[in-house]
Amino acid sequence: MTATDVVRDWLASRVDSGLQEGLRSLLQSLVEDLCTATGEAATLHRLTTGGQHLVPLAGHHPAPEAQTEVVSAPAQTTSVADSGLWRHVVERSVPVRWHVPAGVVPAEATAEQAEHLRRSPVRAVLAAPLLTSDGELVGGVALHRCALDAPFTEADEHLLVAFAAQVADLAALVRAGPA
Repeated sequence: MTATDVVRDWLASRVDSGLQEGLRSLLQSLVEDLCTATGEAATLHRLTTGGQHLVPLAGHHPAPEAQTEVVSAPAQTTSVADSGLWRHVVERSVPVRWHVPAGVVPAEATAEQAEHLRRSPVRAVLAAPLLTSDGELVGGVALHRCALDAPFTEADEHLLVAFAAQVADLAALVRAGPA
């Protein structure tokens, strides 16, 4: 390997890591804008290259004191086969809404999701697929309603689907691993 090869490889690595860091930062900022626009918490997930797992890319809650409880708890890598509430979004590439009144857990929730919903103030969830401009499913985005015990509306769904369409191609550029 020549000195030029070493420099080229080093530069390529730096450009790639800078790109990945920049994309994640931009997506985090856009998710925060979504939270500002809706007043709800939000999470953004990327499917791994093999399509077997959902990896969290960004999350935010408009109330800083609730950031850990609402955003961090569901922000773990999830197997698509065990995705519970995400299953319909991923398998059918359609938006899904759940109303979660206190003490009620959707039947399709995984045990972990059910426990999180029992402990948290989440009262409704709206999830939409991230479909790139060429129709490839690359992940999903969700709103988590905490302050109001009311279901999400069709207007909320249209807003989230529009947001998903705007960020899907960016999310597709983020490397989420081969698993």
